[in-house]
Amino acid sequence: MSRTGRDDKERAVLPWRLVVGIFLHFVIPAYFIFLLGAFLLSSHPPADGEQGVRWLLRESGWFFASYTLTTLLAGMAAALLDPLLRAGRARRRARHPDAAALLSERRAQEAIAQIGAADWGPVTPRIVAALRRIADEPWDHRDPHGQRLSCDLNDASDAFLPALASARGDKRAEISNLAAHAIERIAGAIEQLARDKSRLDEGDAHTIARMISLRYGDDASPVSLDRPSGEA
Repeated sequence: MSRTGRDDKERAVLPWRLVVGIFLHFVIPAYFIFLLGAFLLSSHPPADGEQGVRWLLRESGWFFASYTLTTLLAGMAAALLDPLLRAGRARRRARHPDAAALLSERRAQEAIAQIGAADWGPVTPRIVAALRRIADEPWDHRDPHGQRLSCDLNDASDAFLPALASARGDKRAEISNLAAHAIERIAGAIEQLARDKSRLDEGDAHTIARMISLRYGDDASPVSLDRPSGEA
């Protein structure tokens, strides 16, 4: 899945759809309020039933024409502003040093929750065990490799869950086995990433220890941190 696709998925409702949805949600209350206001402000209110029907049709036509036009203009304005909103959001994320890590962690949590809630049939224990392996490991989402793994897990959720829902008969077992194998591979990659990081951290610790020993000596005698007399 592309980066734009993931961003659209995170924002389940686009701004123009949200604006149009709000207008459609309130169309009936707005209609009755408009009719009440038009009746109270009318200089020539309808006197009988025939005039009332004509008045209602005329005012309703005005209302729905103006309301539809307003809804379209508001939706178009929201659609035009959407790229600006996305650009501003991207700039805010870029300024936040942990933005990518937070996004990766949230993406992984959502994928794990969705996969864990599905019914995978006989392979459910394998998937549950793989998800437990993932949860037990110290997943470093600041590492680009960790972020790539969260994308892979998210892609697996997006691919296997719809396939499982639409599969019938033996196909469900086939999809479930494919999902179990893929999630186990991701769990193994996360474990390997954790082992690699542990080795690197241990190597850094030994390097710093050797550097301190060379700089200050191995004995326990106090070390003077005063500058040499000839140094400014």
